[in-house]
Amino acid sequence: MHASAAPLDVPREPGAVARELSVPAEDGYELAATVWEQAAASAVGNPLVVVAPGAAIRRQFYRRFAAFLAERGATVLTFDYRAIGGSRRGSLVGSPVRMRDWCILDVPGVIAWAAGTYPGRPIRWVGHSMGGFATGLAHNNPLIARQLNVATLSGYWGRMAAPERYRVLVLMGFVSPPVVWAMGYFPGVLMGGEDMPGPAYLEWRRWCMTPEFLFADETLPERANFAKLTAPLRCIQVADDPWGTEAAVGHMTEHYTASRDRSIWRVAPAEAGVAKIGHFGFFRPDMREKLWPPATDWLLSLSPLFAGRGSG
Repeated sequence: MHASAAPLDVPREPGAVARELSVPAEDGYELAATVWEQAAASAVGNPLVVVAPGAAIRRQFYRRFAAFLAERGATVLTFDYRAIGGSRRGSLVGSPVRMRDWCILDVPGVIAWAAGTYPGRPIRWVGHSMGGFATGLAHNNPLIARQLNVATLSGYWGRMAAPERYRVLVLMGFVSPPVVWAMGYFPGVLMGGEDMPGPAYLEWRRWCMTPEFLFADETLPERANFAKLTAPLRCIQVADDPWGTEAAVGHMTEHYTASRDRSIWRVAPAEAGVAKIGHFGFFRPDMREKLWPPATDWLLSLSPLFAGRGSG
C-alpha cells in the first residue's frame, strides 16, 4: 500500500478519523495522501470516494468535505499532486513538472491504487476544477463508476465572466511569463494557490490562451481518453464563479462523449443561503447543510436527487 508512518499533525474532524500514507503515481513518484473513514465503525465494504484537488490546491483544503463523506459511510482518499503540498520535494526552481503530468501520471496512479487497494469497491470520483478534467486524460478512467465535477471548466479566458476575464488575460498573457522566467517557478500568491512549477504554469497558460483549451493541444494524445469515461457524470456549475461560467463548464462537459448520463447542476448562492460561493466555496463548511447532502446522495448512489436539474 506504500503506507508511511503517520505524522503528528494528522488532520482531525469530528465523526471521522484520518491516516496519512503515500500513493504511487504511474511513474512511481510518491504522492502524499490521506484516507478518511467513519470513526468507530468498520470500513469493510464501504463506498470508496477519491477527492481530486484543483490545480495548485493542497488536499487539506478538502478535509471537511472528506470528513463529511466519511461520516456518511464512505472511505475517502485525498491526495496532493506532485510538487504541491505534501508531495513537493524541495525547491521548484528547475522543476520539470507539467500540468499534464498531474493528469496522465498522478491521477492514473491514484485510480490504479484505489482499484488495487480496495478491490470490488466501485470508485466514486469528486473532481474540483482541474481534478475533474484530469480523469478525462487518464487512460484507466473506465475504472471510475461515478463522477461529480465541481467547477470543472474549460479554462479559455474568453469564456470567463467580465471583468475577471480581462484580469486573467493580462495576468496570464503578459505579466506571469516574465515572472516565471525570472523566478524559475510561478508564485502562487499571484492567483491564490500554491506555488507551481514553471512548466506546469506555462502549460496551463497556453491552454487558457486557446479557445479550445487543452483539446487543441496536438502534443497531448491523451485527449482521446475523454471518450473512454463512461461513468454517470454530474457537473456543478456555480452561478457566481467568474471562471467556471455556464459557457466554460458546458464546453468542458460536452467532451465527456461516452457518458450517456451526464448533466449540469447550476447552483446559486441563494440556494445555499449565502452571499457568494465562487470557484472554491462549495467546499466551505457552511455548504454542509444545503449543498453537500444532495451531492453526496447522488455520489454514493443513495438518491437521484438532482438528476435532470441541468442540461446534458
